[in-house]
Amino acid sequence: MNSPSYKPARLFTAFGTVIYVEPLTGELRHGPVESSPANAFFESGNRLGGANRQGRLIHAVNGSAEPISCYSGTCFSVSQSQRENQAVDPTIFEFIPLERGLLALKSGGVFLSAIPDGQMRLSAPVCSTWELFVASENWCTDIAGLGGEILRAAGPEFDRSGIHGYIIHPVIRARTNRNSKRPRVLIYGYTKWSHGRVYYDIMRKLHDLGFIVDILDWQINNIDQVEYLSKYYDVWMSALDGVSTLVDRYQVPYDRIIAISHHEFDIRMLVEQKGKDVFDKFANYGVVSESVYSASMMLGIPRMPEVASLAIDYQSFFSPLPERLTTVGYATSMSVQTYGVEWKRGDLAEAAAEEAGLIFKVAGSTANQISFHDMPIFYQSVDAVVTSSVNESGPLSVMEGAAAGRLVIGTSVGHFPLKAYQGGGIIAPIEPSKFKAFTSATLRYYKENPAAFVEKCYMTREAARKFDWQYSIDEWVDLIERPGSPAKSSRLATRIYIDQGSISLAPVAPQSNGEAGSPLIHLINLDRSIARLSKYQANNPHLVRNTLRVSAIDGASVDRDQLIKEGFITEDCTYLPGSLGCALSHINLWKLAVSENKIITVFEDDVRASFDFLTESARILSNAPADWDMIKWGFLFDPLFLWLDFSFSKAKLEFYDRRYSKQGTLFQSDKSSRSLIRIAHSFGLQAYSLTPRGAQKLLERCLPLKKRTIPFPGTGVILEDTGIDCAMCAAYSSMQAFICMPPLVIADDEQLSEREAADRAH
Repeated sequence: MNSPSYKPARLFTAFGTVIYVEPLTGELRHGPVESSPANAFFESGNRLGGANRQGRLIHAVNGSAEPISCYSGTCFSVSQSQRENQAVDPTIFEFIPLERGLLALKSGGVFLSAIPDGQMRLSAPVCSTWELFVASENWCTDIAGLGGEILRAAGPEFDRSGIHGYIIHPVIRARTNRNSKRPRVLIYGYTKWSHGRVYYDIMRKLHDLGFIVDILDWQINNIDQVEYLSKYYDVWMSALDGVSTLVDRYQVPYDRIIAISHHEFDIRMLVEQKGKDVFDKFANYGVVSESVYSASMMLGIPRMPEVASLAIDYQSFFSPLPERLTTVGYATSMSVQTYGVEWKRGDLAEAAAEEAGLIFKVAGSTANQISFHDMPIFYQSVDAVVTSSVNESGPLSVMEGAAAGRLVIGTSVGHFPLKAYQGGGIIAPIEPSKFKAFTSATLRYYKENPAAFVEKCYMTREAARKFDWQYSIDEWVDLIERPGSPAKSSRLATRIYIDQGSISLAPVAPQSNGEAGSPLIHLINLDRSIARLSKYQANNPHLVRNTLRVSAIDGASVDRDQLIKEGFITEDCTYLPGSLGCALSHINLWKLAVSENKIITVFEDDVRASFDFLTESARILSNAPADWDMIKWGFLFDPLFLWLDFSFSKAKLEFYDRRYSKQGTLFQSDKSSRSLIRIAHSFGLQAYSLTPRGAQKLLERCLPLKKRTIPFPGTGVILEDTGIDCAMCAAYSSMQAFICMPPLVIADDEQLSEREAADRAH
């Protein structure tokens, strides 16, 4: 059953134990790594599509692999199951990779559990801590940037809170002896509050990029484990206030430490302990904002740091907008003193809220903290977020509150001036009396003007899209992989696109200020179709600087046997050359969206786009449901129908009297109001935007391309699948897919379809 490229994996439980088969009884159990035989493995089977695959547990004995059968009460090898008069069919599992290298095994609607007494049972309806495993092989959790998306889209059968909150102890990871092509990083830090949030996000994001990253809690004495961990992890990462413990107590060499400054105070503290020259000894030295970079230089640190910016997971905090301002939130400690300086000043924020006649609500304090995983709920319970510090590297709360669509007011410290300049909040004076007067007046204004308040919250939430980790995670990658190098990765200056199945690099000219934030359009165009590219540029001059040409695949020249081997098509696939090339061109861009974990906008080359496309598409995207998967900016409506889902009913639309036929410029100038409608079935792929989650769903439901019929439930329509847009009709019911109505993009009537021409020539 096992593919030669997938070595069977040992599975370790959340308790730090390992799965094994008891030799005398044939029972599958879990126990201490040191005393349990290495005789139970997970063997890969067929890929189900996307990240999930099928497989089975096996008992390795006498050079052979005996399958294992699992039941609600226990698990046995097949031979032992026969002796126990149990069903003898081996259990086939769905192998589900989750975030940070965690995974689950599911069969028959229930999950495999590691019971604390050592038993293994296939009985849990919900996946929580007992159902989590860590594997010894990379293929088990190699999910190309989808770690967060899988759990985000999961149903109630996953205990998201329990899974998010579970910290993989680095000793468990080290026991797996899992290799990695990229560095294995051990963070030494605080696992709670804002530091914990940052480290959690970094672990999740970097693991999706092929790193192994875990955290060792610095509030616990780890002296007995450090030597063992140092043999497994390549590098340690720590805030500056953890460096002395690592070096003095745990004997970690300086040149294996990446030191991160979160604040001017921790720089001063380390200088007092170790002197300024200590910074030259680190493997690398980073700071989390430009303000800390400046502080480092002004304190006379000889080594220039690298900025690895803080960010947020935007989708985790995205929330419906509040309608009125009644409650002010405060999301950090009310009071902290360092070097005798009170720098949080929560009493000022509270006084300003009370003076404005508003409720003041605190998320937590150093002594009484809520989980950072619960912060999205906190922001939904307030209408504004205020910070009053005199010194910060962040604060993180201003970005989180902005992403939640709350009114954000803060002092000009840390990265907040830059975030406010980008539209993420309002800067208040830093002097106590002026802060209180300004903040209370601003709160009072928005309290008394609900329309202005809602508009401000909307604009703040849209600005916060740029605060997502996708815009800064490369800085952390460089900090780890390019120690001491001030040069930034070429990933920041290039775009990757797929060319005939291979990856090429194409530099993208920087956009002007007016284009900042506009979508990068991936234009599918055959290498030989120079005239069509010129026509696109002539018809859409307003999009040229936002367009990246992507070489389309010529379906007449592809190796179908190779496509069958790679799982793109089956032997009975009836797609003609033009349709196959079109399908593969779109599929490659879907894979790009997944691998880069970014929203992607795709155009075909025979289109005309509204002259307002950039601004209108940005507006519509910013107003779209947070969980949208796909938005079609254009679609075929002449002579085809359009099937839509209006929630209360589905509808089949027939179009007539097409007013812009042969009058593309008139269409492009049209100023009609546009909105989103849920798709039931739709044809044509002239233009669309797609999230990584949406791309993954399409890959799972469309591949492999094969001979099949596509039913339209409730309509009596059943179609032969002859093109990728037809195959997609079977996927829309499981997606949050929409069309823009009226369309922002239409087909250019003056050009013939190359797909149809190639199919006719076959």
